[in-house]
Amino acid sequence: MNETPATPTENPAIPRSLAETAADWIVRRDGGDLSPEEIRAFDAWRAEPAHRRAFERMEVLWGILDGEPAMSTEREAPRPAAESLERAPPQSALPSPRQRPHKRWAARGRSTAPRPRKHAIRTSAALAASLALVVLGTVQDWATWLQADYATAIGERKTVALEDGSTVELDSGSAIALDFSPARRGVRLLAGAAEFRVAPDRARPFTVAAAGGSATALGTVFAIRDSGKHAEIVVTEHRVRVAGQGRSHVVGEGQRADFAADRLGPVEPAGSGATAWTRGRLVVVDRPLGEVVSEIARYRHGYIGVTGPAATMRVSGVYDLDHPLAAIDSIERSLGLASFRLSSRLIVLHR
Repeated sequence: MNETPATPTENPAIPRSLAETAADWIVRRDGGDLSPEEIRAFDAWRAEPAHRRAFERMEVLWGILDGEPAMSTEREAPRPAAESLERAPPQSALPSPRQRPHKRWAARGRSTAPRPRKHAIRTSAALAASLALVVLGTVQDWATWLQADYATAIGERKTVALEDGSTVELDSGSAIALDFSPARRGVRLLAGAAEFRVAPDRARPFTVAAAGGSATALGTVFAIRDSGKHAEIVVTEHRVRVAGQGRSHVVGEGQRADFAADRLGPVEPAGSGATAWTRGRLVVVDRPLGEVVSEIARYRHGYIGVTGPAATMRVSGVYDLDHPLAAIDSIERSLGLASFRLSSRLIVLHR
């Protein structure tokens, strides 16, 4: 009998604060033996049904992030997280590291043996937040992709030919929805970034909606990226009319501007490399490392981040987005940083 997929109501998104707490318990458990007081605190926290569900879902993701690709086509059927937790020792639902396979905590240039408990606890907050971001992105993206007419997976770029002769190049993890009619050509940028090469049609304006604002082509080529808070437009040929905050202005060739429902930034020079992502490159000139790593992380599954003072270091360079892990390794070596890694799916750079 076919199973019915879980609906959003049956499998709701985990609130970020709850995901961070659940992840923190997982990290503390795998970092060393818990004291009796900590075990009692965990049991009390997990007695709440919502906390238990969050912990079980984080356990599933933790296993995925820490797993290695299977070498055989025959795989052991995965055991539900709830089942594995129910088989824990009676005194607590949170088993000690001795009762579980060892997680691969490793830092470049250092031993892969288990870290001292104090170090594990010291890093648990950063890792909990990192893992929470992975979980939240994983469980909430469904709403975007259900609306999309065209979308790309993580690490994929794709060129789409539209019915009017225009083309759209979608960046990694991007999605658009079309709203074409005899009177207009509408596109909604649901996520990520896209470059538009617009076919002329005076009778039907070509408008892209993003972040609550809009951009209407007065020429041919422009790119828009939705950052979540606002959208950025870069015009590479001719002009585009950009609207936001109840106002509008024209962005010309070689210029950029930010816009949103409540924002319309000034028109500025775009700078070199503004659309280098269409060629698989990220061009950086004197930007904080945290921003740069966040950009690279969009091209790879899992989580890559920077914590502490390293996040504010200013960097410049050209990075290969088709090989994001190699780019991160290069950054780590060139800046003399260290990294905290859970296999290759969770990487946190630090000084």
